[in-house]
Amino acid sequence: MNAGTVIKWNKFKDREYGGELKPRWFVCVGHTGLLASHELCYLFTTTTQLEQFEAGGPREHHTFCKFDPNKTPFEYECIMDFDEGLYPYPPAKLENNPDIEIKGILDEQNMRMVYNRAVRSPLLSPTEKLDIYDSFIKAGIDVKKPSKV
Repeated sequence: MNAGTVIKWNKFKDREYGGELKPRWFVCVGHTGLLASHELCYLFTTTTQLEQFEAGGPREHHTFCKFDPNKTPFEYECIMDFDEGLYPYPPAKLENNPDIEIKGILDEQNMRMVYNRAVRSPLLSPTEKLDIYDSFIKAGIDVKKPSKV
């Protein structure tokens, strides 16, 4: 799974919402580097709770990206919140998982938007930021190397 891949994880088991398992949408932003002790795939999740990011909402000051379903692989308008952190998973947990559907790839403009916000996130370590940078370069997206690495 390359940087920019949008997935829908049906029956997402790592979080429950009101006791009900729901599909969860993610975007792959990269993988750990070659020298990592174990490989991880980095995912950011999205939410359709747009009102939380509006003026007066509990997440109004969060760093986020909004995605239009007419211009992206998402089925609904959604937001990726960079103040929520990454979901790191071993690739083996993602590959051939019957609950995961690959929905498409973000276009270059959206990938750049994701990258520029991700590398500014205070929740990501310098190593994670460098891993994401390397993954975007490998995906053919020429981005600026994070400054605090």
